[in-house]
Amino acid sequence: MVRIFIILGLLLGGWQAALSQQTAQFETTLYFEDAVGNRDSIVVGYDTLATHDIDPEFGEVEILSPFDSIFEVRAGTFTWQWREKLSKKIINRATAAVGPFAPEDCYSGQPVFIYIWAKHQPIKVSWNRAVFAERRCYRATALLNHWLDELAGPLTPDEIPPEYACLAAEDSIYFDMSEEYLLSNPLFEALIYLEKEVEGLGLQTIYGLRFFPASTPFDFSPCYWVTSSQQELLTGTVAPYPSPTVGTAYFNLPDGVEALRWQLFGINGVLMLEQRETGANKVELAGLPAGLYQLLVQGSDGKHYWGRVVKQ
Repeated sequence: MVRIFIILGLLLGGWQAALSQQTAQFETTLYFEDAVGNRDSIVVGYDTLATHDIDPEFGEVEILSPFDSIFEVRAGTFTWQWREKLSKKIINRATAAVGPFAPEDCYSGQPVFIYIWAKHQPIKVSWNRAVFAERRCYRATALLNHWLDELAGPLTPDEIPPEYACLAAEDSIYFDMSEEYLLSNPLFEALIYLEKEVEGLGLQTIYGLRFFPASTPFDFSPCYWVTSSQQELLTGTVAPYPSPTVGTAYFNLPDGVEALRWQLFGINGVLMLEQRETGANKVELAGLPAGLYQLLVQGSDGKHYWGRVVKQ
């Protein structure tokens, strides 16, 4: 009888713990597989009630044991004070998107770092593409193995390196997370890594990925421009002038090419202005907030041209 009560108590405690866990305003699962078929997964997300520390109420559990010597994936926060704390689930502190054209139900925050120890490279990462493609708030979300773009400034579509996954345009990508590969590639001047214990190997440098939601009006990600249809069409560039401007900006296309249509987007992918008049080569920004804007022009030659303009 005592044993029965103990079992019932454990079951009730587990049931109550499950009920106490909150569902985040946004969360999704990333799946990982090494070169010989070992698998792992983590959950990342954002909520306005979350913190940068471990939040048990969201199902986060800090892992204190060494990494598995063959294959294991853990997630952590971007914030320095808590970066050493890793879990299989990280719900980061979020803020609601703001501004005159902010997406509804949009909660995002700082990047989540994902650390991978793998004996067998490369690593395949996959996800549910619809989660990102069907919600404007997360359409520009990226997954990459460095933060060079944050150090060097915004990337244009033609500057996106191969190992820069746009989660709304793809459903998987391969990363070589070996130290030999990462240190030999000059692109990765800003590697993501952490020193952690690995079972049987002691303290090791464990390299990681950056889950970058890029959904607030103050973020920038070229992933908004990388979809299955746009990737082939973005074949040229324009240089709007003057930039910065307080009002009107102009642009020129190659000789003999007229503008059939142009669209002006905010840095979070929101369509701000559109012009369908053939030959129109000026954009009036006087009524828009100050900031960086993306200009997409459809030319009479069948090509699309891309440029950036700053509104003061």
